[in-house]
Amino acid sequence: MNHIPSQCKVVTQPGIVTALHGTEADIEIVQHSACSSCKIRGVCAPSESSTKTIRVPNHGGLAPGTRVDIDMQERYGWMGVLFAFVVPLVLVVGVLFSLSGPLGSEEMAGLAGLASLLPYYGLLYLTRHIFAGIIRFDVHPAAFHKEGVQ
Repeated sequence: MNHIPSQCKVVTQPGIVTALHGTEADIEIVQHSACSSCKIRGVCAPSESSTKTIRVPNHGGLAPGTRVDIDMQERYGWMGVLFAFVVPLVLVVGVLFSLSGPLGSEEMAGLAGLASLLPYYGLLYLTRHIFAGIIRFDVHPAAFHKEGVQ
């Protein structure tokens, strides 16, 4: 069942169902670095990839070993970039500039800026259930793809 409006850009990632947990399923995806698709990767750097597990709602039909495609609206990816990278950068720079004068030491202001990340990421961790309710994945049986063609 596809809940993604047709006007939204969608990111699709193939995966394999690894486990079921009641009404949820764990899906393992492999993320490749840009180097892994480069034709001359052996000359400059080894290819890298990492395995991620995503827990999604199981609306039935998913079983361990099933190949699936996971769809996510592109805007959720940009929201992740905003909260994981942009806001922390603004926070660190803001604390750095606002405390460099009163503390009289750029080093202490820099440490205070870095220390400001602890409560920020702690707050993100404590509110992760809110993000889990906002970000939605659409899971469907894998389409048959030729290599390089989507």
